[in-house]
Amino acid sequence: FKRMRHGSLAIDKKRSGVDELLRQNILVSPDFLDAIEQASPLDIQNLVDSTAGGFLVINKDADLLLKRNEPDVNWLELERFRVLSEKKQKPEAYATFLETLFSQNQEGPRKAARAAAMDDSPVKVVFSYSVSPSKREVGDFVGYYSARYKAIQGILSQRPELANLVQIGRLKSGGFAESIAIIGMVKDKQQTKQGHQIVVLEDPTGVINVIVNKTRREIFNLAQDLVFDEVIAITGNFRNGALFASNIVLPDVPLREQKHSPNEGYAVFMSDLHFGSAQFLEEDFRKFLKWINGGLGNPSQKEIASKVKYVLIAGDIVDGVGVYQDQYDELAVKDVTEQYRMCADFLSEIPKHIKIIISPGNHDAVRAAEPQAAFSGDFAAPLLKLPNAVLVSNPAIVNIDSSENFSGFDVLLYHGYSFDYYVANVDSIRRQGGYERADLIMKFLLQRRHLAPAHTSTLILPDRASDPLFIGIVPDIFATGHIHRTSVSDYKGITLINSSCWQGKTKFQERLGHNPQPSRLPVFNLKTRATKIINFGK
Repeated sequence: FKRMRHGSLAIDKKRSGVDELLRQNILVSPDFLDAIEQASPLDIQNLVDSTAGGFLVINKDADLLLKRNEPDVNWLELERFRVLSEKKQKPEAYATFLETLFSQNQEGPRKAARAAAMDDSPVKVVFSYSVSPSKREVGDFVGYYSARYKAIQGILSQRPELANLVQIGRLKSGGFAESIAIIGMVKDKQQTKQGHQIVVLEDPTGVINVIVNKTRREIFNLAQDLVFDEVIAITGNFRNGALFASNIVLPDVPLREQKHSPNEGYAVFMSDLHFGSAQFLEEDFRKFLKWINGGLGNPSQKEIASKVKYVLIAGDIVDGVGVYQDQYDELAVKDVTEQYRMCADFLSEIPKHIKIIISPGNHDAVRAAEPQAAFSGDFAAPLLKLPNAVLVSNPAIVNIDSSENFSGFDVLLYHGYSFDYYVANVDSIRRQGGYERADLIMKFLLQRRHLAPAHTSTLILPDRASDPLFIGIVPDIFATGHIHRTSVSDYKGITLINSSCWQGKTKFQERLGHNPQPSRLPVFNLKTRATKIINFGK
């Protein structure tokens, strides 16, 4: 068994290995044994560690997961769904759970992370969208939304409060006297003359009206905040062809224990630099460069600057050309290639030992539809020449500051182009401050496990195989920009950072009623997780 624990289950030791697994409360099925005979050596230590007083049966599905080196499988949860499937209590749950594990949303990032782990770089790209451009057809949208539904269904189906889960299509057969649960995508919302909320939900099997009574104030308020195309679960009683809601369950992120780096260091967060704009705040940005090179600030600020290890920039690196009406008149640099050259010249003054992670935004010279590809040499060639730059897509997940004894921080970078929609369409966000409450927008998206759940909230590049805007990996830090204001908060152990801008108020922003907070720099302490905001606009 020693050899097995170190990743070497030899065929000639199969019987003794199986006996040892039995002593560890792990039963091996015959199809798993057949798979072993054809497989390379397997590391099953995490299986042993996962039992923790439970009993586990491993079959050919477990063999496939082991071959793929899946590090985060909840084996006991997988076993629970297999048993429920065999008892026909939740026949679809086991298949959905497996499909979620095998989906590109999960496997793609992990493959990237494992490949990056071979590099000694303190920045590891966990996910950056890089699928080659191709023609998009109606089938791509169907596949895209099906992938989203299945991914979020896989999360929701594990919730204990959804024990009596039923497909919508089965409700037509009747006979459901007790409380049931359904999972569906929001197709429509209406309000009755009496003030009750009707939510129209659909899944692959059918469509149903869900009635949310206005007297149930908590879930009624939640129903009012629902947006089209998000995937949710609802429990309630089915009668007269409708479901009368007793609870609304969002996929949400789990509460997580906060990580702390063993070594002191700092990461700074930026966005919306807008190089090329006539309102670009060059003097403020030069103050930032002077500070990060140790030439500005009080002794405490200089000490922080000396320990900065990462600069993360969440989009709108340049102002672009033709992004909005009459923008041309508000540009100091009217050629986008020159804007990127100017940007690279400034960023080159950041010390070379500091890694600069850069993702694009809606003003940048990449495709407008999300996910946006990482910068290439078409317009942004000068950025590619920066020796300490890491260019990723929007959105992207990067892992920073990992070491032999620390797994590092997973940072979800998203520019935030979808934010405008939720400020305008979600009542609770609008009433509590709108654009001035980036924390509420970010919390809203984490609760939905999606960066743009409503189809019209951003331009979508549909991927038939997966939904790259689905939040499959729960981050340690969620970093955004776009709305030109600074915000730092916490939600379920995730640090939420919305970065400031480096551009004064434009006429376009005045028309929209925006009130920017420029030149403010969030500085994140990797050891304590405390975040200071340094104002370079004073």
